[in-house]
Formats: sequence, structure tokens, C-alpha cells
Amino acid sequence: MARHEEAETAARAAAANERAAGHVRGHASAVELLGLLRLRQWRYDEAYSSFDEAGRIYDTIGPGAEGERDLPRARALLERHRGRALRGLGNREEARERLTVALRFFRDTREAYNTARTLTDLAETSLDSGDPAGALPLIDEAVTALAAERASYHLAHLRALRESCLDADQSTD
Repeated sequence: MARHEEAETAARAAAANERAAGHVRGHASAVELLGLLRLRQWRYDEAYSSFDEAGRIYDTIGPGAEGERDLPRARALLERHRGRALRGLGNREEARERLTVALRFFRDTREAYNTARTLTDLAETSLDSGDPAGALPLIDEAVTALAAERASYHLAHLRALRESCLDADQSTD
């Protein structure tokens, strides 16, 4: 609904409430949500800072504490989000590194949806780097994974991304 100011106020309140209640995982998740909101607004520096803050909060969850089992996945998601923010900042090489770390986790845990979304991020990073040929296999793999998930919105985006790769390849011939 593009009510960003209202969403940011709610995310800040959620983070403060989770922190006050001593819910470390909830606090980190709310800070991550704030980063995602900023990412959606193309506020890449602020988004990256939010993801780093969420990571520091997750780091305070000790062995046996509530949320400890969720840490590997939470960190992989943060790596993906950091990669997306870095891409927005034009730091494509570090973005690719972060996205590759996340991709490895999602593949290892057989999370088709997050694997496909991370492949999409890597494909977009390749396109930004002027490598449409490198993006194509990533797109095709993401399409295969998302088709089983029935993620029609993301599939439409991938199809458009694939077309732009083909158009870019043809224009360089």
C-alpha cells in the first residue's frame, strides 16, 4: 500500500517492544523487517545497517537459548538481504559473495523458495554487471524451483528478467 512512514513507525515500535520484553529473536526480526522496508524504499545504506544490527542482536542468542535453532536460517536470510542492499549500493562483488553464502545454505537445507529467490538476486547482480549470459542459467534454475512453489508473481518477474537477458545478448551480437 506504500504507506512506508506508517510501516516504519510500526516496525520501530515492534523492535522496541520485543527488546523491552526480552525477546531477542523477535527484536532481531523486527530490526530485520525495518531493513526490508528500507530496502524496498531503495534506502540501501540504512537497510544494510539494519541488517547488521539484526545480526548483532542474533549474535547475543547463546547456546540453548530460545531461538538458537533458528540462527543458521536467520543468518542466511540476513546474508541474502545484505547482498541485496550491497547490490543497490553498487558493490556487486561483495553482493555476489553474500548471496552465494545464502544460496549455499538454502540449497543445503532444500528450501526451494529461498533458493530461487537468491538465484534471482544473483541473476540480477549478473545483469547489473553486464553479464546477461551468466544470468540465464540462474534464472532458469530459479524458474524450475518456483514453478513447483506456484509463485506466479516471482515467475512473471523471472520471465521478464529472462527476456531482458535475451534482448541484451542479441544487442551485443
